[in-house]
Amino acid sequence: MLNYSLRRMMAVIPTLFILIVICFFLMRLAPGGPFTSERPLPPAVMKNVLERYGLDEPLYVQLWTYIKNILFHFDFGPSFSQKDRTVNDLIAQGFPVTLTYGFFSAVFVLVLGIPLGVVAALRHNSFWDYVMTGLAIFSQIFPNFVLAPIMVLLFTLSWGLLPGGGWNGGQWPYVIMPAVALGTSYMASVARLTRGSLLETLSAPYIRTARAKGLPERTVLWRHALKPSLLPVISYMGPVFVYMITGSVFIDVFFSTGGIGQNFIDAAYTRDYSVILGLAILYSVLTFALTLMVDLVYAWIDPKVRSGLK
Repeated sequence: MLNYSLRRMMAVIPTLFILIVICFFLMRLAPGGPFTSERPLPPAVMKNVLERYGLDEPLYVQLWTYIKNILFHFDFGPSFSQKDRTVNDLIAQGFPVTLTYGFFSAVFVLVLGIPLGVVAALRHNSFWDYVMTGLAIFSQIFPNFVLAPIMVLLFTLSWGLLPGGGWNGGQWPYVIMPAVALGTSYMASVARLTRGSLLETLSAPYIRTARAKGLPERTVLWRHALKPSLLPVISYMGPVFVYMITGSVFIDVFFSTGGIGQNFIDAAYTRDYSVILGLAILYSVLTFALTLMVDLVYAWIDPKVRSGLK
């Protein structure tokens, strides 16, 4: 598994390089720029501004300077739209916010989704199965941009139980609604995946053999059935973890959390190349890291996969 991990990490480097090059040139092809507006700057002022940020250099020189600053200084450059602030500053300020409510959202998804799926599978075609399945379907039809206003209407405006926005240092009343609104639809998907996978596993021959040997049903479930049933859930949660930890643009905007999703929107409107590219690299690194982690967990659960990685 060590060799497999090293091979995967080595493959990240050329992939990130290709991503940076493609994003760099795609942003330059978009109409407008970070310093264009309805009232154009005087030519002399525009010339000084472009020289200040190195945008007067040829594109290949700008690209090489950007990559060199990342490799040797871990510097994503200055923000073109926010004066005296760098992309590193924006990430350091916004990423802990999205990491906090994204982590609790993932916990909410797993803690509720897996038990709901297990209960539905064990009580197949019973009242509880229909209740759990109906709850999962009902949750999945409410994406975060629908559920968030409903939660604010109920828990803030009607009942006054939770604050409707802000962050306040990440105190738990300010985390609950962003985490739940972000994770509800994914919780429903996890419940459905767990139910379907567990039903298939419970009908496998080795489960029938375990029952024929007289093993208690609890032992059959926890030792033999549940672990392989979670493999589809683990595969599904890989990209979902990235989305949750990097946050949701709508969640950041609607709840005014101050996360990096708001920075991404602002950078897109102002053509802030460095912020967009820096956040894209952050998303990519997290995607690679969490995908590798999921693959290793997958190999730990499934001995057949683990033997193929040696």
